[in-house]
Amino acid sequence: MKFIKFFSTPIMKSIVGEQGAEGGVRMGPRPARRRIFFEEIGVLVAVLLIVVILSLGSPYFLTVNNLLRVGRQMAFVGLLSFGMSFVIASGQIDISVGRIITLVSFIIATLITRFDFDPWIAFGAGILLGGVCGFINGGLTLLFKVHPMIITLGTMNLFWGLAVGLSNAKPVVVETDSNFFLLGQGKLFGVPVPLIIFIVMSILLHIVLKKTQYGRHVLAVGSNPQAARYAGIREKWIRLSTMILMGLIAGLAGGITLAFFQTFDPNIGAGMEMTAIGAAVIGGADLMGGYASVIGAMLGTVLIGLLNNGLVLIGVGAYWNSFVTGAVILVAIAVSFVMKLKRK
Repeated sequence: MKFIKFFSTPIMKSIVGEQGAEGGVRMGPRPARRRIFFEEIGVLVAVLLIVVILSLGSPYFLTVNNLLRVGRQMAFVGLLSFGMSFVIASGQIDISVGRIITLVSFIIATLITRFDFDPWIAFGAGILLGGVCGFINGGLTLLFKVHPMIITLGTMNLFWGLAVGLSNAKPVVVETDSNFFLLGQGKLFGVPVPLIIFIVMSILLHIVLKKTQYGRHVLAVGSNPQAARYAGIREKWIRLSTMILMGLIAGLAGGITLAFFQTFDPNIGAGMEMTAIGAAVIGGADLMGGYASVIGAMLGTVLIGLLNNGLVLIGVGAYWNSFVTGAVILVAIAVSFVMKLKRK
């Protein structure tokens, strides 16, 4: 009877309940319809408050052109926050994603300029390269059985060093005419294409995390790995696959970033991993694993993007953006901690 304690969480009850016919064990009722998560509502309220305050501080803030500009700028790091939500939900962390973007941007630019690749084919190769980087991160974590932060700290420097070494730390300008660059620079019905991709990906990945068996397995592994193994979930595969997914999304973001700037620069991607982690945490992700929200990460990204833009418009120096963002993340962690205590 002692092992039954491992199945006491709502997540594990739902997993075992669904797999009971397979494993011969059925415990707990099927999960109820998704409740409204207070973390997401809290972030939405914070976003609305920021909009009101900053619009009072600057007449240029609440304009269509400015908001669309913010949407384009935040889309790149927003994509990373979605992948980071899966990684954090599985009980892991990846601090190499910013440098995956650096490496992917360099490879795509090099394939186009030096080897005359079609930009779309180079873009596809860049996404696959991102997946390979994710596989390296996840594979080494499982192989050496150490915390993912240690592995990704090493690969962060590895990926960046590779990009800088191969490029001699020099920019690579892509001057080829192609509709590929519409991914970063184009608009559809007046809305920037990166923003459209950001919205579509948020919907798709939200469905994957909250409505599919794979998403429930990710949450189960992050919540209680031992219980997940008892329930027949392939814990190692889940951990590896979330890292690969993170890498693929970083590859996508790297390609879109290059399409926007049309130039590789060694500083592309620097610091984006921390902003992505911050957005996910603001959105309610539990750094101990077991819970994350793609919609929450989207709102967290919007919050950070609006703050960075609005502070500049109201005359606060751009150098204070990091301070304010850090303060917001700390507040979000404190609120998440209080909410967790109340749920217990």
